[in-house]
Amino acid sequence: MVDGAPRLFLQGDWRVAQLDKALRSFAWAKDGQDCTEISVAELEAADSATLAVLMEWTQQATERGIVLRIRGASSNLQELASLYHLQDILPLYHD
Repeated sequence: MVDGAPRLFLQGDWRVAQLDKALRSFAWAKDGQDCTEISVAELEAADSATLAVLMEWTQQATERGIVLRIRGASSNLQELASLYHLQDILPLYHD
């Protein structure tokens, strides 16, 4: 909990080669269903696979009527989202 909001903190390398292992140990439906915010500030690396996971989680939250915010996005992650024209549907925030 951060400022009264459940927040999930992602750390490490979340590129495609490493995501499989990370996602095996985390089930959004069970572990993240109450989260309203995700912090990506401590990610060491991210790529299009990272965006795909964040998009899936955003969609699952929307289906439950929850607005999910992704905080601490690096300029590189924001630029990658922009490259794929996701900036309007993926709620990335720099703060």
